Amino acid sequence: MALISIIIGLLFDRAFRHLHDLRDLSWFEYYTSAVTRLVRTSNGLVQTIAVLIIPVMVIAAIQYLLSDFLLGMLYLLFGILVFAYCLGPACLSSDIEYYLDARRLGDDDEALHYAGMLTERAASTAPDQQTNDVTRAILYVANERIFAVIFWFVIIGPVGAILYRLTTNLSKQEGLSDSLSAVATLFQAVLTWAPARMLAMGYALTGHFDGALQAYRNRPYEPDLALENYDVLVNTGMGALRDHEASDEISSIISARNLVMRSILIWIAVLALLTLGGWLG
Repeated sequence: MALISIIIGLLFDRAFRHLHDLRDLSWFEYYTSAVTRLVRTSNGLVQTIAVLIIPVMVIAAIQYLLSDFLLGMLYLLFGILVFAYCLGPACLSSDIEYYLDARRLGDDDEALHYAGMLTERAASTAPDQQTNDVTRAILYVANERIFAVIFWFVIIGPVGAILYRLTTNLSKQEGLSDSLSAVATLFQAVLTWAPARMLAMGYALTGHFDGALQAYRNRPYEPDLALENYDVLVNTGMGALRDHEASDEISSIISARNLVMRSILIWIAVLALLTLGGWLG
């Protein structure tokens, strides 16, 4: 059922762009603020557990109760809804298309807006630098928005998807204590470690393999796990794009988008083979 939920969830993400606002996590930010006011401690680990445990346990309880109910049909529906909710926060393909359209039309303000959406920071106004930043961002956020959600959904079901999405949101919230932010960022990096390397492998398999392998081996040592995950995805992805032909100034963005989609599809194909072989449900 994991495969069906993932395929339908991805199609839903792509087809119903006008419903992306339903994935708004502002409620979780208010919830985090309320919990941190109640749990008066400077221990970041305790605060992180206190914030995550109730929503994660609620999803886990529903997942358990529906697992054998009505031949699993309600569980399938629940899985699709949770998986689709945990993607994003916005459709990556849509954000890329909006950015490309703005660049083609010469709408610098709109391009700057969507560049910021992809890079999650103030984007450069210089076209060449902006193109490079967006290309690198695509290679990284594809894991955060899509592939890591798929990975944890396959491993432990809907509870895995919600755990990853809420942890990622928590790691990016502003106004939290330094200890809570540090623990949340570390926990998110731990959850990202395995899917980041699997997606990087997908980049190598669907792009320039030798270039990707060389870039992976030659990446600088980074003691920070979150930055290491970033370097693995971006350096490997840029290496995999080594032979793409630049027909115009935004061709690298199109190549990065295609590389990401091919890499995700190849892992979905692997999941399909495992499901047909009886290794996964």
